[in-house]
Amino acid sequence: MKKTVDAIGLSCPEPVLKLREVVDTAHEIELLVDNQASVENCTRFAQSKGFSVSVSGAVGLYTMTLVKL
Repeated sequence: MKKTVDAIGLSCPEPVLKLREVVDTAHEIELLVDNQASVENCTRFAQSKGFSVSVSGAVGLYTMTLVKL
């Protein structure tokens, strides 16, 4: 089941904490963030939990797709 996490407007570490809430219960996650620091931190966290990460978008709105390997 795909879950969507909206972390727009949140600064780190809040997006990582929101991601952490769902990472154990989802196979695919769509994460919405609005800054590069969140992209980098959430990517590191997701990869450490066994997810592949792809990012689309640009400054102001990034859509991260995380899929459990």
